[in-house]
Amino acid sequence: MRSSLFVAVLLAGCATLGGDIDAARNSWHGARYDEVVAKWGAPTRHVALSDGRRVYTWESAGSGGVLSPGSVGVYGGSGIGVGVVLGLPGLGGGEPQRCERTFTFSGDRVVQQTWLGPSAFCSTFRRE
Repeated sequence: MRSSLFVAVLLAGCATLGGDIDAARNSWHGARYDEVVAKWGAPTRHVALSDGRRVYTWESAGSGGVLSPGSVGVYGGSGIGVGVVLGLPGLGGGEPQRCERTFTFSGDRVVQQTWLGPSAFCSTFRRE
């Protein structure tokens, strides 16, 4: 019984490791342009709209950052144990990841955003 509870808690905790791209995106709403540049550097590209708003895009690439498929095993011996093997975000390896964030600024503030990329990787760009 104790082992079953441990596995359930462990697996429930791992379900949240995929990242929350919505929380990351929402954290930047209303940010100033200079704050975004201070965090991510110069944008990759930009355009000025006819209504005076400006649109900037930042692109980032990395590897890992995705919860990879794992395995769960039960083994015996002098007792019963449970082994769990999972890939964890940010621990190297894995497929290359890319996150593109496009921010529309009105005045000096973020008013609209589009994020493209895997949630687990993009969620690492949360405003702190």
